[in-house]
Amino acid sequence: MKIILLVFLIGATLARDEGFFAQLRNSDFGKTIIQTLQVQLSQEHPADTVVHLLKQMKDDLNNEQRAEDEGITGQLKTCQDASSAAAAVLTIAKERKATSEERLPLLQQEQNDKKQQLFDKQGEEQRNLDRISVLQEARNAQRTEFEQRRDELVGLVSALQEAKKILSQGIGALKKNSFAELKNHHQNFLKYFPNKKGFHSMVNVLLTVLQEENTQENAAQKVVKIIDTLVDSIFQVQKEEMRADDARELDFLTQKERLLLANRRLSGSVADLNAANERIGQKILEIKNDISIQDSIIFNKSTEQADWDQTCSDTDRAHRQQTEQRNAQLEIIVECIDIFETRFDMETKSFIQRLRF
Repeated sequence: MKIILLVFLIGATLARDEGFFAQLRNSDFGKTIIQTLQVQLSQEHPADTVVHLLKQMKDDLNNEQRAEDEGITGQLKTCQDASSAAAAVLTIAKERKATSEERLPLLQQEQNDKKQQLFDKQGEEQRNLDRISVLQEARNAQRTEFEQRRDELVGLVSALQEAKKILSQGIGALKKNSFAELKNHHQNFLKYFPNKKGFHSMVNVLLTVLQEENTQENAAQKVVKIIDTLVDSIFQVQKEEMRADDARELDFLTQKERLLLANRRLSGSVADLNAANERIGQKILEIKNDISIQDSIIFNKSTEQADWDQTCSDTDRAHRQQTEQRNAQLEIIVECIDIFETRFDMETKSFIQRLRF
């Protein structure tokens, strides 16, 4: 019974070893192992020599793994450091962008306030100019009215003095043609001053009195005195009107100067507001440019960080895959060593040599 069991175990072990070697044909490394074994066996090398070769291959794989483990540590540290550096720059860029984005609306509001102030100051300045224009037009109308009034008074004085001259010449020996001359002078005066009805009525009365019989000389003397009084009164009126016009001129100049002074102050405020608005506009432009720059940095560094992270991941994955593949190769070699050290026989040798791909 024990013999049968032993035979069964030997057969099972042999079948397992043959299955192992047959399965090696499914991988490139397995094919390489089979070819190496076939070469060694075809040269009639003993099992110890084959084991020595397999152990050498095992050592080589272990050395490769150690070297790769050391190398991968440096590679991973390099890409991790690069990723961390990109992340640090990315964090700073995001913080700076957030700060700029917080400042931007405040500056824009400040700029809008300055623009509104500028608009108000310019409006006030224009209103002052409009008031000066209205004052100037009113003053021009007053000056025109004054000049017309002055010319009328000068004309009245001239007419009265001419009438006095005519009457003075006729007092001593009054002639009929003096009345005709005076009447003609009055008619000429009417052409130039047709609206002086009170004065014309007075002259008509005086002419009527002068033409009354037996009273002409006395009436002429009285009229001359009246004319002198009228002339003095007109001169007095002229002085009063000149003083009044001077007062109006002074009031006009005072108001105009006050408005011009206000505009000079406003001009200074407008200049300051324009300068402030320009400075704020420059700051806004700089902040917008900075936001754009930070966006570019964020995009570039995000891409860079993602690339480094992907590199780290790819490198680590490739290393793990290579390690797994190398471990699988080591398992194959260890299994081959075990076979050649413990149970290699002619049947195994024959089976290995018959393997084809």
